[in-house]
Amino acid sequence: MPPPARRAFSFPKSARLLRRGEFVRLRAGRGLAEGPLAASWLPRAAETTRGGMAPAVARVGLVVSSKVGGAVLRNRVKRRLREALRRELHHLPPVDVVLVARPSAGRATVDEFRSWVRRIAPRLAAVAREQP
Repeated sequence: MPPPARRAFSFPKSARLLRRGEFVRLRAGRGLAEGPLAASWLPRAAETTRGGMAPAVARVGLVVSSKVGGAVLRNRVKRRLREALRRELHHLPPVDVVLVARPSAGRATVDEFRSWVRRIAPRLAAVAREQP
């Protein structure tokens, strides 16, 4: 287990959407397309992660299609997105969200992805508050 200082900036499996059904379910949710990313999301109940880890209130799935570029570029975009999410995950409300990289994502930096996540966090929070 990583030391406590590093745990605050982790992106554990429990904070990721991993199964196809989870991605398909979010197609019915709200969405937006702005800048290098598009997003679809639905509210969810906050749950704790594995023992010893801080609770992950958001679960995130990443999609980077071949429209972005070749395999090398797609993997670079995924690494940058994971790094941005690792640093911003604790700011996100309790939602399940799928982030889809658009073709312009190939030119985006980690800081641009981080600012995009910070910009949409209030929109996600508004949906999370509507949850019954």
